[in-house]
Amino acid sequence: MSQYKLFPQLARRSASLLFVCSLSFIFLVATAAQSFGQSQQGRPVARLITATSEPYEPQPMQANHRVVTRQPVVVASSAPVAASSLERRAFDAVNAERARYGLAPLVWDADLLRMARLHSEKMARLNFFDHEGPDGDLPARARQSGVRWRSLAENIALNQGYSDPVALAVEQWMHSAGHRDNILRRIFTHSAIGIARSSDGKIYLTQVFIMR
Repeated sequence: MSQYKLFPQLARRSASLLFVCSLSFIFLVATAAQSFGQSQQGRPVARLITATSEPYEPQPMQANHRVVTRQPVVVASSAPVAASSLERRAFDAVNAERARYGLAPLVWDADLLRMARLHSEKMARLNFFDHEGPDGDLPARARQSGVRWRSLAENIALNQGYSDPVALAVEQWMHSAGHRDNILRRIFTHSAIGIARSSDGKIYLTQVFIMR
């Protein structure tokens, strides 16, 4: 005798439960599709991805000992890059957050501005949002920019449709554990924020932190 004949009620209940779960899954998928569609039709958009929980650092050569390995980098000389008003305002907002926690302000660095803005411009132009781009990950981009560092980290943000994209980005960073840790990390001494706008109005922000 089959188990379905022994337990007819249990079989019917299992079938009903499976049907309800299926309907729930379909409903969730439909709802998600609808929400995504709405976000593409002019509603404000804001995104960030979790920054590295620990800064990039040289690997230990022995226990409790970290060594800095610096590869020679040849970088073409370039004219100094002037910060935009948005970039300086974002940087000042980050330092204001550090001051609230009794931390020393970060020092603005023109080389980091060039590196950060280049990454924001590539994200805007190529329509991606990630710490790794076509020119490599964060340490690779630092090497290509001729940036010398002992510890390195980066925060990025993307938003669209907000009247103050800078205030929103800094606020979101401070509400995200990984991003906030980078902003409040005591070892970092220098930083800069590079901002770019895509053709469809998205605002990309990249902040690079280093300890020299």
